Amino acid sequence: MARDVALAARLKYFFKRLTAFNPGRVWSFATQIAEEQGKWAPKIFVDMLIWAAFHDTAYIDYYEADFALLTTRERKTFMTSLVQHHLANALNNRQDVTQFENKLTFNRRFGEYLGREWLDLEEADATQLREFSQRNPIFVAKTPVGREGKGVFRHDTSEIADWDAFRSQLLADGQRLVEQTIVQHPYLAEYCAGTVNTTRVATYFDGKKVHLLMAAQKFGRGAVSDQFTWGGFFTMLDEQGHSFGPGHTGKHKSKYDTHPDSGASIIDFQVPMWDEVLALVDRAAREVPTVPYIGWDVVVGPDGPLIIEGNWTPGLYETRVSATGIRTGSRARHQPAIEASRR
Repeated sequence: MARDVALAARLKYFFKRLTAFNPGRVWSFATQIAEEQGKWAPKIFVDMLIWAAFHDTAYIDYYEADFALLTTRERKTFMTSLVQHHLANALNNRQDVTQFENKLTFNRRFGEYLGREWLDLEEADATQLREFSQRNPIFVAKTPVGREGKGVFRHDTSEIADWDAFRSQLLADGQRLVEQTIVQHPYLAEYCAGTVNTTRVATYFDGKKVHLLMAAQKFGRGAVSDQFTWGGFFTMLDEQGHSFGPGHTGKHKSKYDTHPDSGASIIDFQVPMWDEVLALVDRAAREVPTVPYIGWDVVVGPDGPLIIEGNWTPGLYETRVSATGIRTGSRARHQPAIEASRR
C-alpha cells in the first residue's frame, strides 16, 4: 500500500520529532487521554509514539481525533497534520502561495469574489478612512498576516473625532486592512447573529476538475471571529452541505447538538445556497493553478456567497467520535490530492 507522505518528508518529520521529543509532554497527553477515555496511560503512551513514528500522526491529532477509541482501520481513514502539510508543500508553489498568505495581496487578487468594500491604510489617508467609516460606521480591521482569527478586530467609529490619530493608531497596531462588515444570510444569523458564521471548503484543482475534499461549518459565539480562539466550534459537512453530526471544538466532551446560545439545531444544519457556494469555490480554485490545494473561508450573504480568504494550508478539520459517534474520517475524499502528491 502506497504511503500518503513522501519518504523524504516522513524522514524530515521523524527526525524533527526525535530531536524535539519531550517524554513529559507525551506522558501528559497520555494521562489526560487515559483519564478522559477510561484507558491505561502506559498503553496510550506507547501507542502515541508508534503512531507518531510510523503513521504520520502528531500527538494532538491522536488526541483530537480520539484515536484511543478507534481501531487501526478506522484511524487510517482520518487526515492528520503531517499528511495535510505534506500535500500543501508538495502541491502548492512556494512563491505563488504569497498570494494567499497576505490578506491585502489576497484581496487585490480575488477582489471579484469578496463582495465587500475594503481599504489599505498605507494607501488611504485619514479623509478616505473617515469617508469609508461614514458608509461603514462599524468595520473590521485586520493585520495582513495572521491565522486562527488572530489579528482581527471590530471597531465602532461613531465617536471618533480625530481621524488622523485613529488611522495612525490602527497602523501602529498593525491593523492595516479595514473591511466592510459582512451581512450574513438570515438562516446563518439564526445560529449566531453577532458573529459571521463561515464555511471552510477545501478544494484541489487537478488542471481540469475542482475536487471537493472537505467541508466544515464554523459557528461563532458573538465574538468578531468564529475561530476556536474566539470560542467557536464546528460541524463536518457532507457533499450536499448538510451537517453529519453534532458540533465540537476538538476538545473532550465538547458536543453541541444545538447552538449553546441560540438553541438552533446543529444536527439539522444545511448551508444555504450550497450549489452557489460550490460554484463560487470552483471558479476561485481555478484562479491560481500553481496553488491547487486551498481551504476557502466562505460566508453566505442574503444574495449569495462570498469569499473571506483562501488558506494554502487548509487547516485540519475532522470529526471526533466521542462527540459525534462518527468513526470515519475524510482521508478518502482527499485521494485526488494525495495521488497527485505522489507524482
